Amino acid sequence: MIPKINGLGRSFAGVAAYCLHDAPEPDDRSPETSERVAWTDTRNLATIRPERAARLMAATAKAAPDLKRRAGGARGGRKLAKPVLHYSLSRAREETPTRQEMSQAVDGSLEALGMEGHEALIVAHDDTRHPHVQVIANRVDPETGKAAKLGNSKLRLSRWAEGYGREQGRIRCERRVTNNERRRTGAEVLRPIWDRALAGGAGRRGPGPGGPGRGLARGSRPVPQGRAGRAGQGARRQRPADRAEGARDVPKGAA
Repeated sequence: MIPKINGLGRSFAGVAAYCLHDAPEPDDRSPETSERVAWTDTRNLATIRPERAARLMAATAKAAPDLKRRAGGARGGRKLAKPVLHYSLSRAREETPTRQEMSQAVDGSLEALGMEGHEALIVAHDDTRHPHVQVIANRVDPETGKAAKLGNSKLRLSRWAEGYGREQGRIRCERRVTNNERRRTGAEVLRPIWDRALAGGAGRRGPGPGGPGRGLARGSRPVPQGRAGRAGQGARRQRPADRAEGARDVPKGAA
């Protein structure tokens, strides 16, 4: 299982439109077709219709001050600028998970983030060799109006994915296990230089199944984790969750 945080955003409608339609092409930036969508589902919403789910999540985010007041909390505080959390869960190429298995994985990932009670829209895609689902979650708690705390979200998803692999009886990403063990012991986690270039935008070939930087040579020396992400963050391409509103700051990506 490979979890990847795609970004935070302002527009539920924008990221939902991206997930619910086919991938944009150079000659069609807003396709109306939905051939890559295998199925959709929702969590903690009074609808299973994806377009309505996006509208309801936007309404919940807007009502955050009133929800806080009704829950007995303070109504003040800054307005949550980016209530949308967008991430994906991908399986190995040779795997053929059922819808139930993918849904259970989504539930586990939401629990790992402390968002099991939050609203979410799930969109399964079958346009790549890797079975995967897109998860659009509302950071605003529908009961308390408080925003989910997403500190160390990448690390939390990485540890969850490791545990998920162990439950399935097969570890497919040994590097993840090694890195998580180093984190547990307080050791420095090293990243190969091709990851640094990916984070900084070097060696891009454009979007695709492998993402930016696919052509970088392997076997290069490792570099300490975190340096490249900060150095190259401004060069990252804009994520779907922010595209509708023009925002540019995106949290660090794949777990």
